[in-house]
Amino acid sequence: MQTSPDRTILVGVSTKPRELTQLSTTEFAILGLLASGERSGYELKTAAEAGVGYVWTAAKSQIYAVLPRLVAGGLATSRRVTQDRRPDKRVYRSTKKGEEALRDWLEEPVDGYGPRSPFLLKVFFGALMSRAALVAHLERRREYASRKLAEYRTIEERIRGVEQSYFGYVTLRLGLAEARAWIRWTNEILRELEHRP
Repeated sequence: MQTSPDRTILVGVSTKPRELTQLSTTEFAILGLLASGERSGYELKTAAEAGVGYVWTAAKSQIYAVLPRLVAGGLATSRRVTQDRRPDKRVYRSTKKGEEALRDWLEEPVDGYGPRSPFLLKVFFGALMSRAALVAHLERRREYASRKLAEYRTIEERIRGVEQSYFGYVTLRLGLAEARAWIRWTNEILRELEHRP
């Protein structure tokens, strides 16, 4: 099931008896950031910019809008922190239910790998899922890149050297390079994972 930041998916459709909750990719990303401990909305935005922001972005207003929804769904808790020289702040922590929902989503296969795919977001939070699920994500991504590479090579054979196809070939070369890069990258990560504890 492909997801994007503006699309919701159904979480909890499994053999585990649990209330069905619809979450966006942004909500899952915030649950992932909360997995490392209690944070305020500002701290979440800062943490996102420093790390996961390279594969997922959300406006500060999105983060603040999502947090009460996570609390209302029982996926996070919040509490007020009194500060001496600053206004009080509200901090959030993931609940057991939130951790389970995040893990279920992280381990769910990704269908499609467009620019809004949550694939890299899932890899970013790879330590929060089983090794088998992470390896399966990488292997599926490699298979997808291999299929695209074969498709692009077929087109390349047909249009290479044809003058009127020059600019089409120029763009095709990017697709070939990207597919090869994805295959190299997934192979490297899969090899490294074999040696990680």
